[in-house]
Amino acid sequence: MKKLNFLLYAFLAFAGLTFTMSCGDDDLGETIFPREDKPLDRTLGTFPLDTFIKKHMLEPYNMKFIYRMEDIGADMQRNLVPASYEKSVQLAVLTKYLWLDVYDKLAGEKEVFLKKYAPRIIHVIGSPAYNDDGSRTVGVAEGGVKITLMEANKLDVNQIEGANGLNNLFFHTMHHEFAHILDQTYQRPTQFDQLSSNFYDSNWNDKHDSVQCALGFVTPYGSSASREDWVEVLSCYVTYDQERWDQLLNTASVDWEDVEMTDEQYDSLFYNYRKNPDGSYRRNSEGKLIRESNIRKEVDIDSVGYLHQLSNQEWRVARKVIKRDANGFAVTDSLGHVIFDQSLWDNIDGREVILTKLDLVRTWLRDNWQISVDDLRKEVQSRQYLTDADGNYIRDAKGGLINRLTQPYEKDPSKTLIEYLNEEIEGYKKLHEEALNNK
Repeated sequence: MKKLNFLLYAFLAFAGLTFTMSCGDDDLGETIFPREDKPLDRTLGTFPLDTFIKKHMLEPYNMKFIYRMEDIGADMQRNLVPASYEKSVQLAVLTKYLWLDVYDKLAGEKEVFLKKYAPRIIHVIGSPAYNDDGSRTVGVAEGGVKITLMEANKLDVNQIEGANGLNNLFFHTMHHEFAHILDQTYQRPTQFDQLSSNFYDSNWNDKHDSVQCALGFVTPYGSSASREDWVEVLSCYVTYDQERWDQLLNTASVDWEDVEMTDEQYDSLFYNYRKNPDGSYRRNSEGKLIRESNIRKEVDIDSVGYLHQLSNQEWRVARKVIKRDANGFAVTDSLGHVIFDQSLWDNIDGREVILTKLDLVRTWLRDNWQISVDDLRKEVQSRQYLTDADGNYIRDAKGGLINRLTQPYEKDPSKTLIEYLNEEIEGYKKLHEEALNNK
């Protein structure tokens, strides 16, 4: 069966991703590592990265960044691949710049916030971890102590968004998992859990993003449980650029439905097919319908929807709910535009539900951590994209956002921002080379 992919540009579908976690109420304490201060061996090839980790993670925050994959610390039932040294260097530098430095700058308890609440271990793995249902695990949190990041070998500083972008593979996960840790310290308000209590479903993987958005969820995974919903609202708001966030809210402002439809039925919405004298469709020797031509019909995409396949191989179409006549055809207004129907989900306004959830997150962060979620978002966005002094995006000639990491660094235009961030590592490389020469 031929699969037709019509992806909603509004936001990345999370239907193929899994966040796996086991969250407890562990008391992290001042340190969970042996108190020893052995000098690093400058002759080792990993000296530059090890020095960076010690200076910027272990010493200030009591955090280990483990990039030499440890079998005992990974899922030994999976066929996993270690992260390359080069990708580990990039991820460590970006973890400091796009995550640790952001919270360190904005948290009310600047001197102790991350040392108290940040995970004690970041474990980096180079490959994805595929699940039996075809999804893949992109992050694992264990008891608020350890976060495992997958697919480090795909890291590309040129991609911020998209399936293989920095946000999707790493930083959405980091903010998501860190929010779980904070949620263990100051419980989210009970009002949040009640907003969508009738729609939480552990079988989230077969839910279409647009349908779940209409119910007030920012991602299908958020609809799996209230605790996941909570952290998804925070992590999506912080990492989504304004256009993507606005598109999400626009999607949520109308009702969506998920209906059964074969790919042939779906295709017939776009093309006319030849018929036999008895009115049945003609087919070729392979049993496929025969098109009258390859010229597409004039159709309103809102009345058609998006074809997707469930884990049991059945096909569904997610589409906006519109008024239909007795024959199932769309009812249009005087201008020929389809008329949307808001009655499917008991008049739930997904957009308002999402904004209410965000406001609860906003209050919780402010009251418990003295952190403004809007300042947090502005800081993250300005580190990812070129912005002006007011935080407004600076766009390229085509109106697109500009990746700040690959643009000239303001204080030294002879190098890009990512090159500037890597300068410290380069300095440690020189110490390493000097040690080898003196050996």
